Amino acid sequence: MPENVARICAVVTEPTVEAACAAIRQAESCADLFELRLDYLRDFDFSVVDGLRPILENRTIPGIITCRAQSEGGQQYVEDRIRLRLLVEGARLFADYADIEAAYYQDAASLLSDVSRLIVSYHNFSETPGDLDRIYQRVKSFPAAVHKVVTRANRMTDSIAILKLLAGAASQGSSLIAMAMGESGFITRVLGPVFGSFLTYGALAAGKESAAGQPSCDELNHLYRVHQITRQTAITGIVGRPVAHSASPAMHNRAFDELGLDFVYLPFEVDDISEFFARLVNPATREFDWNLKGLSITIPHKTSVLPFLDEVNKTAQDVGAVNTVILKSGRLYGHNTDIRGAMEPLEKLTALNGERCCVIGAGGAARAVVCGLLERGARVSVFARNPEKAKQTMESFGVEVIPIEALGSAEVSIVINSTPVGLRGHAEAASPVPKEALKNRKIVYDLVYNPLETKLLMEARAAGCQTLSGLDMLIAQAALQFELWTGKKPPTESMRKAALTKISAESL
Repeated sequence: MPENVARICAVVTEPTVEAACAAIRQAESCADLFELRLDYLRDFDFSVVDGLRPILENRTIPGIITCRAQSEGGQQYVEDRIRLRLLVEGARLFADYADIEAAYYQDAASLLSDVSRLIVSYHNFSETPGDLDRIYQRVKSFPAAVHKVVTRANRMTDSIAILKLLAGAASQGSSLIAMAMGESGFITRVLGPVFGSFLTYGALAAGKESAAGQPSCDELNHLYRVHQITRQTAITGIVGRPVAHSASPAMHNRAFDELGLDFVYLPFEVDDISEFFARLVNPATREFDWNLKGLSITIPHKTSVLPFLDEVNKTAQDVGAVNTVILKSGRLYGHNTDIRGAMEPLEKLTALNGERCCVIGAGGAARAVVCGLLERGARVSVFARNPEKAKQTMESFGVEVIPIEALGSAEVSIVINSTPVGLRGHAEAASPVPKEALKNRKIVYDLVYNPLETKLLMEARAAGCQTLSGLDMLIAQAALQFELWTGKKPPTESMRKAALTKISAESL
């Protein structure tokens, strides 16, 4: 398998020729080549091939041109005869490559005199088919410089087929671009090049993406450092759903970079934790070889991950939830860094011994908080929307479980939200409790960190409470994870700055 020869291809999706020219100049500073999506242009005469001259002349990096048919994701109708002539002649005269859909190859063949500038592509916008190898062989039967297979990942394990396809093509010396669209296929965009993908695509700015799950060129360059990843790079990442808004990749990758460690941290959008561990994680059963070293486990998998681990340390056993996995010597070890991560920020505000604390929720995070509070001598009650279910998950702690509706009359000084209510992309405009229930509370602590100012915290501050965001917990638990994976202490202030940058960018 060749070492990394990553090429970042900036996708130009501008609506005007002038803006496209400016975008190409921008691409020259952050990408190895660019793709001009002609079907996005609204002021371009597709029948005049020479119209490409002012756009593509004087560029300093290679350029690909494409003009997608509407059936293949194109943004407007252009007659096939005109569209294909523009691409074939445009590549011959002005561009380095033209990307033509495999479905239209025969129509373009009569115009072809040189396939050395041709990329032949297959797209499936609904799924990753089970017969991907057969599809690739059909696409590969069309003579071209590069072949391309792009599918949609509806589950995390769809990425396996893409990465295996890339590895097979690379072993045969074939030039292939392959990736899976969508959040579940994100790893194919970052790891694709090291498995042999001819390039990976990046947007020039937020909102300029040409496909779902497409990162920016800046993220590929600086957050994931795709030019530095090799097959020896240690892979870590966050397993959950949703994870697209997580600040963990920003924090951990910044720390890896600052300490010069050959690690990368990726988001793993996972529905089925059993399938994910069997096919991608467990060294005895996973379907391809990669240097996976550790995982962060988040909602909704902190408890459901337990059966798939070889050993779980006492803290995680007591909590009944794991948020950290280490892979070592072919075995999977579970830890829980949430307890210390949650308690350290709170203990900076108040001594917990004897305090009356209310924990909202009954999941893995709630169990960690309850465990930490009890260890420090606090008096704890759990408030839940489903008390009967919560009694089952909290039984080992011997704490009282009360319906959430009773919080308003409860005598508690500290309120802690451990649910995802208020999380960006998950009931963001909601609060887990009515604002009337926040009166006369000492501290309100929301484990949600994105956004920094949740509705719960805003209403708590208005009620005169001292408030605490989940950002401090996020950093504290992440720092402990980092040490478990690397044996080194991370630069926590750098991690904080990276997290704040990520959260601030999402609030714009």
